[in-house]
Amino acid sequence: MREPGFWHRPSSFVSLLLLPLGALYGAVAARRLQREGFDAGIPVLCVGNYHVGGAGKTPMVLALTRMLRDLGETPVVLSRGYGGRLHGPVRVDPDRHAAADIGDEPLMMARTVPVVVARDRISGVALARVAGRQCDPDG
Repeated sequence: MREPGFWHRPSSFVSLLLLPLGALYGAVAARRLQREGFDAGIPVLCVGNYHVGGAGKTPMVLALTRMLRDLGETPVVLSRGYGGRLHGPVRVDPDRHAAADIGDEPLMMARTVPVVVARDRISGVALARVAGRQCDPDG
């Protein structure tokens, strides 16, 4: 595999205009990475990036959950519920919730894997731990 060719081209006018925005994004990210972390008490895999949509995050999450299930694990997806009105934490029930409640992607994923929606990740982790124990045949 090779790096894309545009990495070696001279900077364009647009890239130079976006340079301050990139520096601001990097500063915000660096500050967030300096904060003390939170021990979830369970293994956590994060799938995300700076793209709002269309980058393949949801298919990747579904592929990871399938692989984890094949390994005997009981994965639970924790989502912020982008596009939904509920702040959570709430375990998504496809028979009870609508996309307007919890977002379209959490609703779609909840048909195959337990999903918790929470804008606050720490409270969402607590509910995800409970959901994982409820789904675990050994737990």
